[in-house]
Amino acid sequence: MIVRGRSIAAALVSWNMGFFMLDDLFQTIWAQLAIPVGPVRNPYRLMQLSTLDEQGWPVSRTVVLRDADARAGALYFYADRRSAKCTQIAVDPRVALTALSPCGLTQVRMEGLATLVEDIGHRRRCWSAARDKTQALFRHGAVPGQVIESPEVAYERIQGGFEHFAIICIEPRALEWLDLTRPVQQRARFLRHEGLWQSSWLAP
Repeated sequence: MIVRGRSIAAALVSWNMGFFMLDDLFQTIWAQLAIPVGPVRNPYRLMQLSTLDEQGWPVSRTVVLRDADARAGALYFYADRRSAKCTQIAVDPRVALTALSPCGLTQVRMEGLATLVEDIGHRRRCWSAARDKTQALFRHGAVPGQVIESPEVAYERIQGGFEHFAIICIEPRALEWLDLTRPVQQRARFLRHEGLWQSSWLAP
């Protein structure tokens, strides 16, 4: 089945009525991913990003979803340019993402390709819009993952921060959704091929 465009409002209405058509489900997932920081909770704000290290072993860490563009099929995350994940992505862009809703009963899982955004204008706009506590993550002089004597040592040297600020763009090639909240558990898969998403139900 090829997922065709429908309005977010129509998808949410169908969702609330309990009709789980695959195209509605796909639109709803992206609508939830795109919920900005604010009073409405994004159930998938925190994700586990997995990359491959120099020995080919998977390495996972928690990242914060900053933006989602449903039309482009892209997710955006902030990262320290000096971090291992940025180095690993530059060598091998294949990544995986997993997010679990706060209730622990709905999961979204993706595989795709990651790139570092090099558009300086895009980076500057995101940096200017970032909160102070977010910018502070990039201002300390220590390299992420560096062995230090105590937590305070990481903040002994304060820098501008923007020079370390990177944006990771991930374009999923595959997306899986799992819902354990209902008597009949549901699992669906969406695969992107030549710009179109193909969908199917899977056994949970």
